[in-house]
Amino acid sequence: MTKLEPTILTRAADELLLKTDNPLHRQILENYRRHAILEVTGNWEEIFAPDMTVEHPVYYMNMRGKSFTLDGFDEVSAFYDGLADTDRTVMILEDEQLAVADWGFASEAVFNIYISGSTAAAQFARGEGGFDADPEKFYISRERHCMHWPYDERGRMIGEHVYVHDAATNVIEIPEAEFVTLEEARAKLLPLLRPLPKLPTL
Repeated sequence: MTKLEPTILTRAADELLLKTDNPLHRQILENYRRHAILEVTGNWEEIFAPDMTVEHPVYYMNMRGKSFTLDGFDEVSAFYDGLADTDRTVMILEDEQLAVADWGFASEAVFNIYISGSTAAAQFARGEGGFDADPEKFYISRERHCMHWPYDERGRMIGEHVYVHDAATNVIEIPEAEFVTLEEARAKLLPLLRPLPKLPTL
């Protein structure tokens, strides 16, 4: 497959923002866009800024044959920290369908998650990797995700509901030249980061 361009991560949000006038809906989309960039570039701590996320977020996660709840800041932040520690933050979304409303947004997309062979082999050795990897090679895990993220009246994320269709997950070995590193993701995405707008006072 052709090497994917990291900046398509925010394409669906950017296109919907061009057609969205409602201030709360725009706030939600800008929040989602900023959240995605921060997560993929390994700057997940900034997601928990008081204007982005409520004080007690709750995540409902369904993936890799497991269903679990992350209840509160400590559990959610530990999840992000685990992704960063195992070099699994770089992902590029394709074909995202996105809808926004007062309650939040819904999305369906193909997630391309970049995993080095060394990372995958270590995970597999711990029973967490899901596939037998060559530490000298490079991989993409292509996964279909459906997401429903609720937001409050200030446009702050309340949590994530994430559902992965495990039967459609496909791990693909790719040449090193097609692998998107964290450094590449940061170089392409961080210049696109912008502050959240201020919601008008009601």
